[in-house]
Amino acid sequence: MSILGRPSLTSRRRECLAALDVACAAAGGAVHYSAVAAPLGISAWTAYDLLRELERDGLVATSYAHRPGVAVGRTQVGFAPTAAGRAALGAPTAPLAEERALRRARAGFEGLGGLSGAIERASRSVDLAGHLGFWLGQAERLPGRTRSGLRQLLRTAPEAATALSMFVAAVYGAIGSESAEAADALAAEVAAFQRRLARTTAARRERLARSLASLIEPMAAASDAVGPVPEPGA
Repeated sequence: MSILGRPSLTSRRRECLAALDVACAAAGGAVHYSAVAAPLGISAWTAYDLLRELERDGLVATSYAHRPGVAVGRTQVGFAPTAAGRAALGAPTAPLAEERALRRARAGFEGLGGLSGAIERASRSVDLAGHLGFWLGQAERLPGRTRSGLRQLLRTAPEAATALSMFVAAVYGAIGSESAEAADALAAEVAAFQRRLARTTAARRERLARSLASLIEPMAAASDAVGPVPEPGA
């Protein structure tokens, strides 16, 4: 059952989602379902089933990775709240300080006379928010369907670092598909962004990812107003 298009939460599922949020904040990323089972005092399989239910409602995302220190063999599943899941818990969707920083950074790239001027300014930015503002500005220029895809990407990414990396990669790919020259010019900025991302704390990455999702929302909503986005393969 849903309310105003959003899935409702039973008390049990809310407790599970809240425990997952706490565990992911402590771990700095997606966690195994056993990390949710222990604090709730339930079996690992019960936690797994609850998390899969939340995933079906778009409140939790999954990812797969090897256990720490193990590079071979089977991967294990990890769970993390999506932006919609955190919103369902009442978590702030956009920390104001980081959102203001992103807005200022994006505004700083306006009126620079094309891509080359924006790249030159981005290359001088030492802060992740400043560099992310460059990519946000580029996203604004993309077609409506692409912006809607970026919104979906940010909603479903399993953790903040992945969301930010995938956002930049998707914007780069969209621009590069239109112009090989632009792709060549932007390649160094993608690498520079990844270096800045690696030097940023997990807590700040989380705040920036939430703020970015908030700023992308009205861009995607504007494209939704023009017409529905076709399903893949439709």
